[in-house]
Amino acid sequence: FKIKDLSNVLDAWIVARLHQLISEVTKALEAYELDKATRPIGEFVDDLSTWYLRRSRERIKSEVLEEKEEALNTLGFVLCELSKVMAPFTPFFAEYLYQQIKDLRFKIEDSDSVHLQSWPSHLQLTTYNLQLLKEMEEIRKIVSLGLEARAKANMKVRQPLASLSVKDKGLKIKDSAHLFELIKEEVNVKNVVFVSDLATEVALDTTLTPELKDEGQYRELVRFVQEMRKKQGFRAGEFAILSVGAMGASRRFIEQHEQELSRIASLKNIVIQDSVAGGEPFQAEEISLILQLQLDNKR
Repeated sequence: FKIKDLSNVLDAWIVARLHQLISEVTKALEAYELDKATRPIGEFVDDLSTWYLRRSRERIKSEVLEEKEEALNTLGFVLCELSKVMAPFTPFFAEYLYQQIKDLRFKIEDSDSVHLQSWPSHLQLTTYNLQLLKEMEEIRKIVSLGLEARAKANMKVRQPLASLSVKDKGLKIKDSAHLFELIKEEVNVKNVVFVSDLATEVALDTTLTPELKDEGQYRELVRFVQEMRKKQGFRAGEFAILSVGAMGASRRFIEQHEQELSRIASLKNIVIQDSVAGGEPFQAEEISLILQLQLDNKR
């Protein structure tokens, strides 16, 4: 797996982190420092789960086969190598993880057990790899500060905001569109601006235009419908019919977002009526709806 061949910045980052992990654990084991050998594993698992996997969910579920395969193959490779690194410390879990990867038919070397595999080799990280690791660390700090600023301003994360201003420290983040997108998506802002004379680390523009309010209400609706699907036991991709009770501005709101909501929430049809008996109420600002989900039996 060559880092330079990976087109997605998250894939390149997690593979660079993996090689960094293998290097650190190998060095500590060779020096018989077991405490130093185990600590980086927990940090890596945290990076993998709370950043890489969460940021890659849409790619893993993507209908674009090339995008989906690249994400899954990267994940399979990383988990396989991670199971080898964990094997001396957590032998039973490492074996379980390795067997799970084999069962999912990821492209890995076929062996009966992780304990019959060779210790993983690691690449010498290039200047590009080291820069990427540094920049991603800075990205995550900016995101953390941005989310903290949202919480202080009492702004829900699903409510899009116009912009986030960030104190310019001379890093090359602002030159990378991919890294820019990570900040925008995580903090849920339309734009990120780097300012040299900013008094604080970050500053949010909390002015809500009608368009931003509408988008925030729509995102709340998507979350609500997805939660309804989950509570009623709908499987991923299983089509449902959504009945909506709405009048006036609320009716216009659902009509405006009908097509996109159907696509995201796997809805075969949305039936809009003045009222729906026995449905669940949804309220977001001035939008008031009654929603009811039913299985599509006409497939």
